[in-house]
Amino acid sequence: MLSKSALLTLAVPTFAAIHEQLSTLPYGWKKSSQSVPDNSTIHLQIALSYSNLDQLESTLKEVSDPGSPQYGQYLDLEDINKLFAPSKESAEVVTGWLEKNGATSITSDGHTVCFDTTIELANEMLSANFQLYTDDFEDKLRTAQYSLPDDLIPYIDFVSPTTYFGGPKAHGQADRQEPSTNDDGWAESCLRLFTVPMRDNQTDDMALLTPTCLQKLYNIGNYQADPHSGSNIGFGNFLNQSASYSDLEQFESLFSIAPQNFTVTLLNGAIDNQDPEVALPREANLDIQSIVSLADGLPIDSYNVRGLPPFIPDLLLPNISKNTNEPYLQFYTHLLSLPNSELPWVITSSYGDHENTVPKYYAKRVCNMIGMLGLRGRTVLHSTGDEGVGAVCLANGNDGAAEFTPQFPTTCPYVTAVGGTNFFENIEAWNSSGGGFSDYFPTPWYQEDAVYTYLDKGINSEAKIYYSSNEYANFAGRGIPDIAGHSFSPLFPRVLNGTVRPGAGTSAAAPQVAAIFALLNDARFQAGLPAIGFANPWLYANARNSLVDVIRGGSIGCSGINLQTGQPVPGAGIIPYASWDATVGWDPVTGLGYPDFQKMKSIALAEVLRSPSIRSKMDQVDCHVNLENAESGAEISAI
Repeated sequence: MLSKSALLTLAVPTFAAIHEQLSTLPYGWKKSSQSVPDNSTIHLQIALSYSNLDQLESTLKEVSDPGSPQYGQYLDLEDINKLFAPSKESAEVVTGWLEKNGATSITSDGHTVCFDTTIELANEMLSANFQLYTDDFEDKLRTAQYSLPDDLIPYIDFVSPTTYFGGPKAHGQADRQEPSTNDDGWAESCLRLFTVPMRDNQTDDMALLTPTCLQKLYNIGNYQADPHSGSNIGFGNFLNQSASYSDLEQFESLFSIAPQNFTVTLLNGAIDNQDPEVALPREANLDIQSIVSLADGLPIDSYNVRGLPPFIPDLLLPNISKNTNEPYLQFYTHLLSLPNSELPWVITSSYGDHENTVPKYYAKRVCNMIGMLGLRGRTVLHSTGDEGVGAVCLANGNDGAAEFTPQFPTTCPYVTAVGGTNFFENIEAWNSSGGGFSDYFPTPWYQEDAVYTYLDKGINSEAKIYYSSNEYANFAGRGIPDIAGHSFSPLFPRVLNGTVRPGAGTSAAAPQVAAIFALLNDARFQAGLPAIGFANPWLYANARNSLVDVIRGGSIGCSGINLQTGQPVPGAGIIPYASWDATVGWDPVTGLGYPDFQKMKSIALAEVLRSPSIRSKMDQVDCHVNLENAESGAEISAI
């Protein structure tokens, strides 16, 4: 290993090929007429390269496949760090290079290195050209490309902010104004009439879905969870969102739900704002109230995260006021730092970005972090979004070619992606349910058969040729969603600043499905079994017959209209006939279908007994043991 003194005497490094580069400036951005002095200070962050990433997926297969001898033998924090943490040499080499080049305020947590330097020195160090760019709302100091010295390439994942442009925007699901329909024969007992605010200060009476009906939809039956089993749920609140305690209390009272609160963790300077005059609880309230509707008293942890990741704006994100990207890196870095005793078993997020707005290095790093959570037995769910096939429908680049725009992080193969359904008895795919195929990640092992069957028998042959020949969709990519939940009609009631308002979207579906996985873990913990963990191998191999296949309806998009907002998208790519149909088996609208909890529970408690590791464990423990807390759950799952 190179000593620090040796590093300090290195000659001027030789630059390798460009590490990251924008083919064109992001939509809405241009060089500013204002100049910045070369001696101005810039703060940068270096993400150090993980070790042994070639072992991540193979190890994840072993602990997540119910047929594997290692199924359920999850890793702990120490195991993960031993396997994947950046080498000590990485931090030493990078820190030495920074010191040699005059950087200041250098700090490292072993995974990243932060530092300050001048624009002049940053340009020299990175062979960059930092200058001021503007979108007419805000100025950003950025470079269109940068390089790394040859000697540093093995140690550095990426540097930020460099080619990344971003800014804050709240990403809550807008209040739906369409009335709920009763076309499929809903029982009157499933709906409750509320007077809800409408546009132009008007009100209207609207029949909204009750939590009792959600329980009926998912066939929860008379199952009763044990809040001391060890099962729990965590959800992320980004972009200044805070779930309201008083609104949750009112929601529980309205629907006779046993009083329950939640813990809050503040990350990266976030706040827990409970002032109804200034708080932004729209998305957070939908999440917590959806979870409480089904989780039957299981503990809930809320994570408020402040900060934004680097991203490339597109037509929906042309300036600072229209940014919808969230701080995934900070969120998952914190979760991975927790010991198993403090880490929620199920983690859900109702936020997402257009995949092509997220730099590949960044997307892959976040995805690998989610995979590491899977190695620790955690189930991570994300909603697929409410834009159907897509809204902007343009590839980033000089040619401006039209393409479908799936959402990240759901395109990460280690996420359980949740799409949307509509109605109750004659359930169909919701036409705004996000879905499609990733341009970043290939089809993962667990869904190869399902996607192949869809491409062979499910999709219309003419549509397949039309989409592939025009490169609208990448059929070799990871398919989303994996599963679906109720997203639209009848609309879901949420209490927002003391008033009942309608809510909808995959933003509601993801926390609903997360609550179901928490109930499944509860049943398994009470039986002395490990958590389901990374759920996708189990869903595709074992549990697919416990899901209700949706074969009606489909999604639309790429028409110049944003289906989430109903507003035009000027300059969007137009793709005639763009749509995905719900079909027998997996499809890119509803995945494998929506949950039937009782059937899933039966499989969760029976199929696991076929695993040699579980049979061995069952010989050693009482099948009816109740775990006392999350820490004991972690111990059992690691046996």
